[in-house]
Amino acid sequence: MYILYRADERQNTTGLWGASADTFFASEQERYLGFGTLVQVTHTTLNVNGGNSGMMLHRNMELVDIILSGSVGFQDSFGGSSNFPGNTLQVISAGKGIYQTEFNAGETEAESLRIGFLPNGLNTAPIKTKGLFDLQEHPDALVELVSPNNPASLTVRQQAAVLMGRFDAGKHIGYTLNNSDVGLFVYVINGVAAVQQQVLRRGDALAVSGEEQIMIHTAERSTLLVIEVTINE
Repeated sequence: MYILYRADERQNTTGLWGASADTFFASEQERYLGFGTLVQVTHTTLNVNGGNSGMMLHRNMELVDIILSGSVGFQDSFGGSSNFPGNTLQVISAGKGIYQTEFNAGETEAESLRIGFLPNGLNTAPIKTKGLFDLQEHPDALVELVSPNNPASLTVRQQAAVLMGRFDAGKHIGYTLNNSDVGLFVYVINGVAAVQQQVLRRGDALAVSGEEQIMIHTAERSTLLVIEVTINE
């Protein structure tokens, strides 16, 4: 089964701080509520000197922040304050609750992705972890940023994997799902790629379930986000 999400279907929010686009949001249509335990994919740009986005409460969510460019600052209700440059990864297990805001901490526009999963346990103590990644060291390959099994990556309190890669035009990427309880969510950060022959552009995504082999073909230089997620619990 395929579920196609076009960029112009996303819920957009703007302010002095910048703009964000959410693939999943509150809706009467079930397809917009999430894909299995994946319930948030937010693509954000932060303006220079735009202030912060406002404190928001996160509870019982596993959040993955990927800093794509610029520098993003975070402040939280536990007194934490950090500035993360591009190629930085942050995981927040919100558990019983944490307030957080973000802002542009640099002198150029900043861009980030936030991915949210439902946790496999409720009301746990909040935890934050940080990591670095470098796609240039692994050209034309998917790099595991979050994984339940790879000690070189970060983890979330859920059976989920987050991978990212930058590919030249004309590359073919195969991804195998070995379990019928998982699905694959492919999001185009930049470029143009065909997933199972469905053409996707910047901000588009395709959710795939019930398939063992997923094929991706890049039509131009592209940066892709691939999420393996539990769909049957």
